Amino acid sequence: MPQEKTMTDTYRLGLADAGSFKSMNFVQSISEEDEQLEQRTNKIDLVHVLLIKNKTFVTVTDARGNKKTGASAGCLEERKGIIKHARLSRYAAEATAEHVGRSARKMGLKSVVMKVQGSTYFRKKKKVILSWREGFRGEGGGDPSPILYINDVTQLPHNGCRLPKKRRVQIVTF
Repeated sequence: MPQEKTMTDTYRLGLADAGSFKSMNFVQSISEEDEQLEQRTNKIDLVHVLLIKNKTFVTVTDARGNKKTGASAGCLEERKGIIKHARLSRYAAEATAEHVGRSARKMGLKSVVMKVQGSTYFRKKKKVILSWREGFRGEGGGDPSPILYINDVTQLPHNGCRLPKKRRVQIVTF
């Protein structure tokens, strides 16, 4: 049977101004809620898509940032031996995303968050996201989409830093 704290205990603990003294069970309940939240967030995996003008990287990581799988346009088996320009084509980004989607399905991922980065047109980003989803679904196609939400994390400067003051040079003529 738990004992109630007396007034001397509250003064000794420095809680005299706190009013009525409550038990510390709420701390334990909050820590249990945090553990449950952490377990839920650990089940969600991240798909990082980096689209640059001449490169494409697609990586799947867990919530802590540990890499599970990934590929780029240059490392695809079906594209090996083809000249460099084939890696730069429009098809390369879609093929890379579809390949990573298939490997993610084999690993047994349930739900993912897509993080897309790159200063390309939105049409290209959309095609890459849809091709990843098609690779993940496979031939069945009836499964619901595993993508919880899509986050565009492209960094764009809002006119950047202020330029230094222009140098004034006086021209002296004789």
